[in-house]
Amino acid sequence: MAAIRPARADDHPAILKLWHQGWHEAHAHLVPPALLAFRTPEHFSVWLEECTDAFYVADDNGVVGGFVSVKGSEVVKLYVAADARGGGIAARLLAHGEAVLAEAGVAEATLLCTAGNRRAERFYARNGWELTSTRDDALWLPAGIAGAFSIATHRFAKQLG
Repeated sequence: MAAIRPARADDHPAILKLWHQGWHEAHAHLVPPALLAFRTPEHFSVWLEECTDAFYVADDNGVVGGFVSVKGSEVVKLYVAADARGGGIAARLLAHGEAVLAEAGVAEATLLCTAGNRRAERFYARNGWELTSTRDDALWLPAGIAGAFSIATHRFAKQLG
């Protein structure tokens, strides 16, 4: 069984690979096609460098099978390798993120999910998260890129503790 631990710098290549692949599987068909030019492995690397989230990985004997990140009162990212899905890692990572937030004194956690990402929507609902609103949300672009993209985004909330 994979242990969940804080991410280290040497986990970044695995995180980037999972994040890039998982993002494309879950989101590429839901976003404006022009945005895909800014969703290359190189752009994900810049995104990770700019990111101030706390990352935790599911480590199975040196193989990172998934990760979760948290910041403030939010579960920000949750990705699991395709070959690790269905084994409970996603639920364990989500529960870990919730526990980190609860230990920090967060009473109500939030997360954002691209509207139309049905697998994620069902997963969050099964794990006690409530859909509270949907709004257009600006999508990340590298610094210096003109223009903006936004997409319908669900806000989920969960009472912790």
